[in-house]
Amino acid sequence: MGLVGRTVKSTFNLCLWKLRYGGKIRADFPLGLEGVRIEIDKGARVDLQKKIQNRGTLFIGCKGEGRLEIGSHCFFNVNASVTCVKRITIGKYCKFGNNLVIVDHDHDFNNSGDEFPGEPIEIGNHVWVGANCVILKGVRIGDHAVIAAGSVVRRDVPANSVYYEKREPIVICK
Repeated sequence: MGLVGRTVKSTFNLCLWKLRYGGKIRADFPLGLEGVRIEIDKGARVDLQKKIQNRGTLFIGCKGEGRLEIGSHCFFNVNASVTCVKRITIGKYCKFGNNLVIVDHDHDFNNSGDEFPGEPIEIGNHVWVGANCVILKGVRIGDHAVIAAGSVVRRDVPANSVYYEKREPIVICK
């Protein structure tokens, strides 16, 4: 499908989202989104700036009182999932590889009170995230950072740095 066809399809999808979610979603034109599934709870808000694109499936979930902001000119490759209950902010000109998970919360399996304990995530501008990455709650990633493929980001990443996770093999014996 050409650029015009994608823009028309994306505009149609945005109109459907606006009908369904009203003021809970704000988006700038043009978007290049198709194959996107969005779920926005009553108290949640999603803000999508212009020229956000995806290739393949993209899930955007905003639960409870969550706030999700995605800056302009961001790209999500195949099989991406962004789910927030607190706040996720993604800057401008970010690129995300295949099989991405960004989640700002955990699940309270001990039933201690807060079903989804979480902390905000901030991703700066011009960040590049490789394939098969997970970005966990409470993380700040600075501008121009690179996240190597296969990383699980559990701590802050300074601006202008490369983050990779060195993992030792796990051997399970019976």
